[in-house]
Formats: sequence, C-alpha cells, structure tokens
Amino acid sequence: MMALLGSLHGPELLGAEIEDAGQHLQLFPEEEALVEKAVPKRRREFALGRACARAALERLGHRGQAIGKRKNGAPHWPQDIVGSITHTKGYAASLVGAARNFSGIGIDAERVGGVTQELWPRLFDSDEREYLKMLEAQEQPAAATVLFSAKEACYKAWGGEGPLAFREIRVTPADGRFTALRSGEILQGRYAVDGDLIVTAVWY
Repeated sequence: MMALLGSLHGPELLGAEIEDAGQHLQLFPEEEALVEKAVPKRRREFALGRACARAALERLGHRGQAIGKRKNGAPHWPQDIVGSITHTKGYAASLVGAARNFSGIGIDAERVGGVTQELWPRLFDSDEREYLKMLEAQEQPAAATVLFSAKEACYKAWGGEGPLAFREIRVTPADGRFTALRSGEILQGRYAVDGDLIVTAVWY
C-alpha cells in the first residue's frame, strides 16, 4: 500500500488510498446501479474509489454507508460530510471531513505522460507555460501533470459545477505545495509524487 495521503492532508481530514491488486471489491446495490452499463474498466475504477471513500467515512463514524452520485457526477456524501474521490490507473484515493470544518475538499490523481506539450495551450495560461518551458525537458512532463492535477482538485473543491475552464485557474507550485488562483479566489494545496503517480489535494 502506498502512503501518499499522509503527506497531503491536514488536521480534521481523513483519507484512504488503495492500489489495484485485483482484490475483490463489493458495491452496495445503489452503487452498482450507477455503473451497471459501464465498461469493466470504469466499473473497476468506480469500485476502487468507493472502497476508499467508505474506508474514510468509517473513520468519521459513518459505517457501511453507500455513496451515491450527484447530477454533476460528484459523489453524494452524507449531509454532514464534505469529501472527494479520485482514481487513475492502478490507484484510487478519497479525502473526507466534517462539513462544520470544511466548505470544499478536492483530491486528484494522475499518471505522468498524459499532459503532452501539445495540450499546454489549452490547459495552461502564458505564465504557466513559461514556467514549464524554463524547466529541463525531462522535468516538464511531471511538472505539467502537477499543474493539471492541481486544477482538477481545485475544481472538485469548488463544487465541480459546469465545465472546467483550465486556463481560468492559475497554479503556482513550490516544494510539495501549490497556490491556485481563480477570479480572486485563492486555494492552498499540496502534492505528492511516487514514480509516475502524482496526487494533489486542496481544501478550505
């Protein structure tokens, strides 16, 4: 089991993560219904994410809790809970906290390699692109993935409503942390790296 979340979350936040080792994962009937028409890969990712979310919820006193889905696709948490789920190839994680302590929580996991230089103009503003170009070529793929993942995490923390306008969120990374700015709103987040796996988290 990896231990990326330990370096990401702070007080009052609880999390769980899992590596996909082919283990059996059980969904509640109402969760099964959400992915009954999905392809096997999507069903597996969904089950991994829900397993993490239930493990995190149990630590907050919500044992055996099914997690539905909101209209925008985000998880439907118990009324007194704020949280987020992520999954990527071979890995899933979740962060949750009490609604009295948090307005939003976002977590995202990505594998390095998907954010190619051809995508930079669509995903990053001019300052972000300049930052990437100043790096050594071998450092750029991971750095671009951090920026992309941070924007995804922020989007989730802000509620995940409407399309994600990547270039409207400016991310500035620094030593395992990042600052995200959107229309005057500022979020402070963290990121961790394990090989080609990058996980970002943010909360407020």
